[in-house]
Amino acid sequence: MFFSILRIVLGTCLLLGVTGSARAQDYAVTVYGGRVTEDRWLESLSPNVNFADAYILVGALAWPMKRLYDGALTFELEGQVAKYFGEQEHFEFNLAVPGRWHKFRWDKVVDTSFAFGFGLSWASEEPEVEVRIKGTTKQFLGYWFAEITLGPPDTNWAVVFRLHHRSKAFGLFAEEGGSNSLTAGLKFHF
Repeated sequence: MFFSILRIVLGTCLLLGVTGSARAQDYAVTVYGGRVTEDRWLESLSPNVNFADAYILVGALAWPMKRLYDGALTFELEGQVAKYFGEQEHFEFNLAVPGRWHKFRWDKVVDTSFAFGFGLSWASEEPEVEVRIKGTTKQFLGYWFAEITLGPPDTNWAVVFRLHHRSKAFGLFAEEGGSNSLTAGLKFHF
């Protein structure tokens, strides 16, 4: 199953096409951290969120594979390394293909982007919080994130707010499992 999913992700990358040469601002490094919740992803966004005693720190590198609509929409390839602290202390590795919308009316005041990415997640061990909350989980799950960035216009950095989600993907990867983390950090383009 792993190789089937990997073929789907790589096939998606090929279908989107890969831009020829690297240009200035073609890469982004994002560093973010936050706290794992005990809730489903939608409940994690509510004011009554329940937090676990687990924290996450993530480093991510992204590259835009394809630009559409005069640069308003990009499809990226993002790799991540995450480290958990507290109730669970494992590593996590994620590979995602996000779509990112770059153009908003207020960009001359606050440069904004919104991204939604999906892909694969592998944990170095079964995450203890996922087992405690869901009863069981798998090391290998699906992954998705939703992100908004806000920054000064004409700079190479922005503040990032991201929902980081390991997912059973409607039973594709596991019967139970998955987790959510509410995070914030910084994104640097180079």
